[in-house]
Amino acid sequence: MLQDILSIGDKIHIRLLDHTGKPISKIRPFVSQLVDYSDEDTIHISAPIINNRVFLLEPGRKYNLCFYTNKGLYQCICEINEKSKDNNVVIFKVKLSSDLEKVQRRQYYRLEMVHEIEYRIITAEEEQLNQKLFHSASVDSVEAANYQKRLKELDDAWEKATINDLSGGGTRFNSKNVHQPGDRLRIRLDLMSDDKPKRMTVEGEIIAANKLIHLPGVYEYRVEFKNIRKRDREDLIKYIFEQERRRRKNEKG
Repeated sequence: MLQDILSIGDKIHIRLLDHTGKPISKIRPFVSQLVDYSDEDTIHISAPIINNRVFLLEPGRKYNLCFYTNKGLYQCICEINEKSKDNNVVIFKVKLSSDLEKVQRRQYYRLEMVHEIEYRIITAEEEQLNQKLFHSASVDSVEAANYQKRLKELDDAWEKATINDLSGGGTRFNSKNVHQPGDRLRIRLDLMSDDKPKRMTVEGEIIAANKLIHLPGVYEYRVEFKNIRKRDREDLIKYIFEQERRRRKNEKG
């Protein structure tokens, strides 16, 4: 039964489906909430709010739903049946057209957050210098010292930015600097886990770049982490679920 997995108030991420029926990952999910049950395969969810406006889901259209429950992440495909209002809140009646499937990939659980970070682009010059030092047998001590000095200068060129969400597999951040998909970068994160500060530096690659219409001169970048150490990924996932538990506790009072 749905009630064995889902609880009233569970957060829901709604994603559009492409022509093959798969969720479109490049489009940010709409955030909703479970309001009520109807029967074995029908539920009621609140309308997503985007930029302080109600976003109306299309009747007859299918969407991917991802439920953030006390038992983990579950997803399914649904179809929007009808729209109604309850105390001026827009509610959609939704028919689940597939079984609930548990999402095992904890690293892709995304925590929406606003958090200051530092980052820097890994330049071609830096990669070339590291390659020369790697083959240090052909480099004399003076050259090696010059390379290391230059690498330190490059490592001091950190920029400030703001992330909007975080997962064990990547992040999304805003910056006034112009970058391109394919650019590699290092991100420095200062987090609190188990009430202890932790600084983490992870490497990533920009996989999408968009100019923000509502923030002139600001760009949004989606980053996929690369070559991240297993311990760092586990620490990130631990931090993310700690924060999510705290939010749920605060929401329930």
